Amino acid sequence: MSEQFPGPSQVYNSDVSNSDIWSRFKNRPDDVFVCTPPKSGTTWMQSICGMLIFGDPDVNPGIGTISKWLDSKFNDEKELMDTLKAQEHRRYIKTHTPLDGITYDKNCTYLSVHRHPIDVFFSAQNHIKNMSNGTLDKYIADDINEGFRTFVETPFSPLQNGGESLEGLALHFKSFHNGHACANIHMFHYADMVRDLRGAVSSLSEILECNYDDDLIDAIVEAATFSSMKKNADKFAPSADRGIWKDNAQFFESGTSNKWEGILSAENLSLYDAKMKEFLTPKERAWFEFGSKG
Repeated sequence: MSEQFPGPSQVYNSDVSNSDIWSRFKNRPDDVFVCTPPKSGTTWMQSICGMLIFGDPDVNPGIGTISKWLDSKFNDEKELMDTLKAQEHRRYIKTHTPLDGITYDKNCTYLSVHRHPIDVFFSAQNHIKNMSNGTLDKYIADDINEGFRTFVETPFSPLQNGGESLEGLALHFKSFHNGHACANIHMFHYADMVRDLRGAVSSLSEILECNYDDDLIDAIVEAATFSSMKKNADKFAPSADRGIWKDNAQFFESGTSNKWEGILSAENLSLYDAKMKEFLTPKERAWFEFGSKG
């Protein structure tokens, strides 16, 4: 694989984002891009990046204010570009767009985080219910099994993407998995971060070339635990001061996995299994669902 992709080669447009802005964005060689599907560990990774970049476990990582969501439709583009241009520190920028929809630069750092897709579905349901403006209420499932079936069966279209779909999550994963041979694309899994947060923080510290002693790494790990972030939700929830959430702490609803056990029907789980076999190889699926333990 080439170290320099010609992209972006595909525009992705959804209810909340439009990747067309990448054609107008000027990156810097030391930019860090947090590249995840929604509800897969985006805020978690952004927060750790902020603490490492500033070398301070007590820093407010500014999710949504300092660490901007580049291709969000909720941005005023001029204000966004002016904010990013004015930042003198190393920038850490969020996107939910697959690799072929963003600008790739061999000098930048790309952090791709993924999570078991069924956990993503359940987390997204809680996320939408906690939004105060009702923008995405149409994606709340009255019946969780019917909603899950829609999630599994809905075809993904880059230009007509509404709610999350299983195919869309798999496509996002494959785009970065296929680019993983590039030395500056780094894959993380939510389950691995849960199992070994210190290992994930240490790995990220090396990737970002932050030479900190063990005491500071330990302090960052403690600050980045789920319980700490939930306790300090007014600092860590995205745009926490803008009234987006009914409850900032509810943004960190549980952080657990296997949310579907005892809830999803056997028929729906069989349908999910068939679709996953269609979208991914067994090896790809194992990592996509469970990370290094897959």
